[in-house]
Amino acid sequence: MLKALFDIRPPEKYPILILFSMFFCIVFSSITGSAMKDAIFLIHYEKTYLPIMYLFVAFVMIVFIKIYNETSEGKNQLSLLKITGAIFSLSLLVIQFFLNGIIIPFFYIWIEIVTIFSVMQFWIVAGEIFNARQAKRLFPLIIAGGSLAAILSGYSIKPFLTYFSSHNLIYLTIGFLLTNIFMAMFLNPYLSTNEVVTTEPMVGFNINNIRKDPYLVSIGIMIALSAIISRIIDYQFKIVAASTFPDQEALVSFFGTYYGLTGFATLLMQLSVTGFILKKLGILLGLLILPISLAIGSLGFLYSGTLIMIFIAKFSDQVFKFSINNSIKELLWLPISAKKKLQTKPIIDGVLRSGMEGLSGLIIFLLVMLSILPQSQIHFLSILVLIGIIAWVWNSFGLVKGYISSIMNSIENRRLNLDEIKFSINDSNTTETLEKALLEKNELRQLFAIDLLWKLPLTPWKDTLEYLFDKGPLTIQRAILELTWQKQDIISNQLVMDKIKKENNLSPHALLCANDRGIKELISTYSNFSKHKNKSIMIAYHVTVLSKNMENLKSKREVEKIHTSGNEEYQIELINFLKRYPQLLSPKHITNYLKNGTTNIKNDILSFLARNPSSSYFENIFVLLEKPETIMSATKALLEINHYDAYFEMAKAISSPKVNIKSKKLSLRLLPKFINNQPVDFLFENLNSSHLSLVNETSDALIGISKKQILSNNHFDLIQKSITSLAHRAFQLHLFKSTIDNESSSSLIKDHIDYDLSILIPVLLKLGTLKEPKIPIEKYIGYVESDDKELLPYVLELVDSTFSATSKKFILPLIDPDVRPSKIAIGLFDTKFLSKNEILQSWIQSNHPWKKSVALNYCLRNEKIDILKKIEWKTENEDYVDHKVYALLNDSEKKYLNRNFLNNKILIEETPVMYSILEKTILLKSVDLFQNIPGNVLSKISQITSEIHLEDKDIIFNEGEPGDSLFVIISGGVEIIKDNHTIAVLEQGSCMGEMSLLDHEPRSAKAITNGETILLKIEQRGFFELMAGNSEIMKQIVKLLTKRLRQTNQKLTDSEK
Repeated sequence: MLKALFDIRPPEKYPILILFSMFFCIVFSSITGSAMKDAIFLIHYEKTYLPIMYLFVAFVMIVFIKIYNETSEGKNQLSLLKITGAIFSLSLLVIQFFLNGIIIPFFYIWIEIVTIFSVMQFWIVAGEIFNARQAKRLFPLIIAGGSLAAILSGYSIKPFLTYFSSHNLIYLTIGFLLTNIFMAMFLNPYLSTNEVVTTEPMVGFNINNIRKDPYLVSIGIMIALSAIISRIIDYQFKIVAASTFPDQEALVSFFGTYYGLTGFATLLMQLSVTGFILKKLGILLGLLILPISLAIGSLGFLYSGTLIMIFIAKFSDQVFKFSINNSIKELLWLPISAKKKLQTKPIIDGVLRSGMEGLSGLIIFLLVMLSILPQSQIHFLSILVLIGIIAWVWNSFGLVKGYISSIMNSIENRRLNLDEIKFSINDSNTTETLEKALLEKNELRQLFAIDLLWKLPLTPWKDTLEYLFDKGPLTIQRAILELTWQKQDIISNQLVMDKIKKENNLSPHALLCANDRGIKELISTYSNFSKHKNKSIMIAYHVTVLSKNMENLKSKREVEKIHTSGNEEYQIELINFLKRYPQLLSPKHITNYLKNGTTNIKNDILSFLARNPSSSYFENIFVLLEKPETIMSATKALLEINHYDAYFEMAKAISSPKVNIKSKKLSLRLLPKFINNQPVDFLFENLNSSHLSLVNETSDALIGISKKQILSNNHFDLIQKSITSLAHRAFQLHLFKSTIDNESSSSLIKDHIDYDLSILIPVLLKLGTLKEPKIPIEKYIGYVESDDKELLPYVLELVDSTFSATSKKFILPLIDPDVRPSKIAIGLFDTKFLSKNEILQSWIQSNHPWKKSVALNYCLRNEKIDILKKIEWKTENEDYVDHKVYALLNDSEKKYLNRNFLNNKILIEETPVMYSILEKTILLKSVDLFQNIPGNVLSKISQITSEIHLEDKDIIFNEGEPGDSLFVIISGGVEIIKDNHTIAVLEQGSCMGEMSLLDHEPRSAKAITNGETILLKIEQRGFFELMAGNSEIMKQIVKLLTKRLRQTNQKLTDSEK
């Protein structure tokens, strides 16, 4: 029952049993020891000295924590737990023989030390064994072990006292401490796999480690307030109890009854409430339960001052502290690194707690001893309790935010913040440094120095710039001309005119510069340039003329000739000159260039439009987004267009059913850049699209938009509906896959299911995080996809802590590696799932070519004729026949469909091929280079393969030949020969030359056939063309090369050892 209740997984069974037993022993020993030390002290010492005991406990704890922190550096925490347990047991045995007089207060203090250290060390060890996700499930069960110990120990004290005196309780304490050590010995195998080993020195006992971390400060505030309030209530409870039961045996018996009751109540909390609150209601409510319950009890005691009321307050403190509060407190530490936790947890849980308990003891002692608050009026201390509770509640809200932030920080990599470089011309070092850089022989360094001067006054470098403008290389002269275009005080007009006279490659630019500077009689002086043999000078001259007089017929005619010449070099030159005079480039020419120009010309026009934006060219620019060679320039041009106009056009494209999917996706990709508090309702319909790529782009768009504007409650309602719908699709795919898992003919369907899930799950994560747009969800998606065993639990915890309850219910089972979605799918949704046959039918009837083809192939291979008969085949018109789909099938499958369903509408190739595109795709999946590429993408590679039929001993390639192709063995075999020796024999499914496909290096060996052999060949040229337009293929190639490089590096490292 417990296994099911706490969802205990097989690898967790033994460590949870051991930790349960250990915590049982620790709590049993602490209760018997505490009951004994409280009763002995309160009977044999003046009650007013009890607060002084709090102070001494605090002081001793601070000293012990400091010693522990220094000696535990780099040590195994489990080993330390065993050592300190042995020391505690032996010391208590010695104390037993001298327990009177001054030894009694020492005994009181020592029992506190034993209890606090034992509990603290236990939770450090437990935190190293279980991660955040496991802790949330399993810690309540561990704490239930303590509750069970409290019940048994509490109710055992009274019968124990009927046979033995209260002094003999110490033997029970020692016995359970030794049992705890014994149980700890069995934890070694479970701790070693998660232990973090570091050779770095520990920071040590340094409070700055806490002070610099706001999250640790919040934890510290919670611990401090809890300690103060708990001590005040503890003092009130013990004083009233000691007054009510003046006999030592009766007082010990009362304390035993109290611990038994609290233990029973704590156990009930663990079994019925704590897990529910942590999983369903969240950390905040759990944090508030203890302070609110203490407030209720303290208000009652303040009003009545009776034992029953302070019993309720102390009862609440004990029950909720050792159930919900303890679970959450340990959970709060989990995002902290093991090293940092070791440095700070003892300080906060030990030094700070003890210090606050000591401070509260000192305050109580002074209030009582100075008669400010006599013992008869200790119920007024509850006023301090209530004030502390108000601060406690306020701190809890900030603590929850800090928890989520710390979870994120524990996952993310460190970021390096670079300071901005700022120059000052008053700094002689800066001036000299730039001066040296300008005079460098390396032109790249000179150009870099010139770039740095753009935002600085140029006077300090005037002489150097003049010198370089006169004597430097043309590239440097051109850069200086641009820098000083309108700065006659640096580069004079005369120097510019001199450059025009040179009639070299700088002259056209100098001519335009002189024109912009307004130098008189420039056009008449250089009228001979109108027919200059240097085309650049001639074009620059006519542009200069038109800048002064747009109606000059001669120059208009010459410029028009360039526009219509088809000469790319001259047209680019003209466009670059016209960028300075945008009014001279007509809409007709801009549109023509965007539609019909070369790639270079299109990019130049796009650059022009980025400087001179106009919404009238939106459609022309948008089309160029689809081409890899113009996407960068087109994006820059679009971003400069009036944002509202662009938003309107994109919203129209996204909403229109007539616009193709590719254009919709492009619009979605750019939309967040243009939106500024405009409506986004039109986006949500796309989340229901059958095209998952469109759904994915929509989720990305919503992520981008949520970072710029707040989404409404209505939007979040729509998002929640989409999450439910998309999660249903994901679970449907898992169920579908479970029905075909063991069928060899279903490999392509299973591959496509995985592909769809690889889109759906990230989409669900992105939609779930829209209320917290600052969360870098893409990083966490990467960790989920990589199945990182170390980071995945933290990602799961982040989802559990930030997503809505409904979202968590659907999303967590899809990303938790310990859950099989197909096993729990049926009970999660109100709507029914489709059967296997219904899904196959829906795939065949879809407008998704790949889904349709793999489903058809599956049905034909498995003779699912009943499904095919239910399909509405459209054969009345040739246009309705999707030849892209049927082209992927083999000839026998095509003929069967033609004969039975499609009235011979499928085209059959005259020259039959042995393997269909689908069959080639399956074969390519066996190649290391292609195995992780989705089938629908890999099929494009299949289409560029060619079949080669060879006889026995035919040569495939010779050693030293250029490697320009890859071969996959379909049947037969291949011998690889080096220096007339066979070094390898390859069989069906093997691959040759995958690296040659990439690097074109010569073949390192000879390859000949071994019997009749059929190969699939992929040519390098076709593969490169395909790879250039498909990121999935490129991504897989990079992954493979990276993997091989790492393997090589590892081999080199191993060989050096």
